[in-house]
Amino acid sequence: MKLPTFVPTLPNAIVTAREFLAQAEAVDIHDRERVIESHASLTVCLGQLLAALDAEQGVTR
Repeated sequence: MKLPTFVPTLPNAIVTAREFLAQAEAVDIHDRERVIESHASLTVCLGQLLAALDAEQGVTR
């Protein structure tokens, strides 16, 4: 899966990841649609967080 090419700053990526993680923790495990939505959001957040870390370290992938 190819993630968006947008690379946030590392501080912004960390804030966003924490926000989405907090939202994911509140999802009812029995609400299938919300679990899938949460998974997708966390996947994008993780990709952006890793891209921000790579950018800060000067790594290109």
